[in-house]
Amino acid sequence: MVGLAVSVTVAASIYSLRGNQQRQITTHSVTSAQAAAWRGVEVVRRYLLAVDPATMAGWASGSGGLAMPATISGMASIGIPDGNAQITALSGASGNYQIAATITALAGSGSTTTSATVEVLYDVTPGGSSTPSSPVCATIPAAPMVFNGDLNITGGSLGVTNPAGFENIAVAGSINLTGASQATISGCAKGDVTLSGGGILSGGHLHSQGTIRINQMGNPTDTTLWARNVTIGSGVSGGRYAAIRAGAFTANVYEGGTLVGTTEVGGTLLPTTVIGGLPWSVGTVIPASSGRIVITLTSGDTWLLDLSRVTIDAGSGVISGASSAQHLSGSSTTPLPDQLGFRSTSIAGGTINLATLTIDQLWGHYLSISGWGGRYTTMLANGDVDIVTGTIGTLVGGRDITATQAGLYWSFPTVSTGNVAGDLKYGGARQTVPDTGMAMQGLRTRQTGTSPGLPGIPFCDTRVDAIDVSTYRDGANYIFEWLEGAPHLTIRNVRNRAGQSMDGTYNLATQDVRRLPANGAQFLTCNWNQAENGAAHCFRDKTATSAWTITGLTHLPRGVFWFDNALKIDGTQLRDADGNRDLLTTLIAKDYVTLTQSGHDKLIAPNFSTPALICDGDYYPGNLCDKTGAASQFTEWTDAAGVSHRGLPIGNVALVTESGAQLSGWQIHGNVILGSTLATAAQTTVIHGSLTVGTNNPGSATTVQQGGAEVIVPQDRDNHYNPGICEAPAVTPGGPAAATVRWSRYR
Repeated sequence: MVGLAVSVTVAASIYSLRGNQQRQITTHSVTSAQAAAWRGVEVVRRYLLAVDPATMAGWASGSGGLAMPATISGMASIGIPDGNAQITALSGASGNYQIAATITALAGSGSTTTSATVEVLYDVTPGGSSTPSSPVCATIPAAPMVFNGDLNITGGSLGVTNPAGFENIAVAGSINLTGASQATISGCAKGDVTLSGGGILSGGHLHSQGTIRINQMGNPTDTTLWARNVTIGSGVSGGRYAAIRAGAFTANVYEGGTLVGTTEVGGTLLPTTVIGGLPWSVGTVIPASSGRIVITLTSGDTWLLDLSRVTIDAGSGVISGASSAQHLSGSSTTPLPDQLGFRSTSIAGGTINLATLTIDQLWGHYLSISGWGGRYTTMLANGDVDIVTGTIGTLVGGRDITATQAGLYWSFPTVSTGNVAGDLKYGGARQTVPDTGMAMQGLRTRQTGTSPGLPGIPFCDTRVDAIDVSTYRDGANYIFEWLEGAPHLTIRNVRNRAGQSMDGTYNLATQDVRRLPANGAQFLTCNWNQAENGAAHCFRDKTATSAWTITGLTHLPRGVFWFDNALKIDGTQLRDADGNRDLLTTLIAKDYVTLTQSGHDKLIAPNFSTPALICDGDYYPGNLCDKTGAASQFTEWTDAAGVSHRGLPIGNVALVTESGAQLSGWQIHGNVILGSTLATAAQTTVIHGSLTVGTNNPGSATTVQQGGAEVIVPQDRDNHYNPGICEAPAVTPGGPAAATVRWSRYR
């Protein structure tokens, strides 16, 4: 025999009976017991209405664990003791069922107790399952770590573990890494990058739309630097780099013969169009076949064009396919013109200063090497090269090469193969060497058409959507709000283990949600439980302006939590029946979130857990769980491209707030989205997912002084999705579509 607990929400609404049941009570309420029995008939009908189709089908087939007679409990408050309501028979298939039940109610006490028993037969027709509508608005962050402002690292640590190889960190401002920090990064910044501590990830890259300045940093291996300009001080020598690149052509953009905008673009100049002397800087650009450029139209609109998606005419430099560009800003509603041409007017950046390094490819406009004995496999300079000594494999130069500290015929670099448009020079006075054959055997000077062009300036994609947590409210299972002068909890799309709906609204100042229903499984308890005395209530002392504060959390249901104010979690010791000790939740807050260092286990977003833990517990989120099969799964959804995924995007988020957060040494499995800044404490927070900081406060600086953050990128691509700005997943209501009384009678 299986006890089935009736939903508190349903039991609380039994006094508002309507339709046939209202008329039946009017007709048959001869005694208080009879009235209670007929109220029980309606409660059971509403209970059956809420049972999901998969559970009902399992009961009918005998595989759902429902042994007849099955008792329905939880109606003692209306005069029907536990065990006095029973399902006695269930038949039918293909979504149409007949269910027989008996309900016995008691009234009075002692010798005056009376009873009444009603037999009833219900017709039940299940409806659709709780599958969200398709597609669901979703987005993938531009990088595992995104900071929408400056990032200052003066202590602690910061790092990303990402086998996938895409951007690890993207910063909308500047990166400043100093002091005793242990940060090791790979990624990009829109502003300058200044490193005098920590390091760069071996095999990774560091891109900047500004200037990269490095000094006293641990040398990486096979890393790429790419920026407007690059300066590496003498404190960093001897390291090996895959490439160091800098500089672009500043160009006017033409549609046909009409000037339509400007850009900065990498590539080479068409020799027949070049105007002026050496080095080449003015002429028609044949764009590079890769990279992304920003085109600013005369209207002020900006567009992002991926050069790998266009066709380039090598004879004219004209590109076709520019209409594929993405609109970044402005009011334009029409695509970029499909065919465009680029005319360079000057050089943007391109200066590289370094001491002594080993570099596979060194490419810029002006190259200045102040150290001795470096090795450069390929050296490309659109303009001049100033060098002390070193070994160069292949050299292509657009003007002169100068051995800055050499005397005539000695201390010159060696060049295996070299062609420069200008002369070989030496010394501080830059005197021309009269006999290049004696100085640099492999170099040929005054060669025409030797300009190698420029690599361009990398685009750092830090685009983020501003967070409005109100758009996530409809996807939440547990909504905590200050209503009518008291803290309230609204439960949505939640069922208990027996399949009953737990939806309802509770006044946390006066009602008890430590167990649901009153004799059900433990639901929400705090203050280290305190043997379930009055102190175990959560949020009972909440005020209108204070944060939602959890101290000593011991029981917490699983799903998506939404708070209308700040949130503070100060100590957890979960005691779930299945042995789980982690918070298997999504936390969404309107204001600041604090996760203290007080004793705690992990915070794990639902989709980063397992379907069994999320969907087969005492309570489960019906919108996140698909229980139609033999084993529970996460809900399937379809993106805008028609591709199916498991796990709604909102279930991928561990923490999201319109404000900032202080994270103190937590292990977080799931994506973290902060509207403002990140504060770290003494212990490092490890995030298995992504971290986005500053969505609602562009330009706000984040400073890591101690502790820090480490991001480990998940390998399941479905876990990368976050809810988009239009996220409010529509859900087809689950459970039966109809439950009516076929006949009823006294027994």
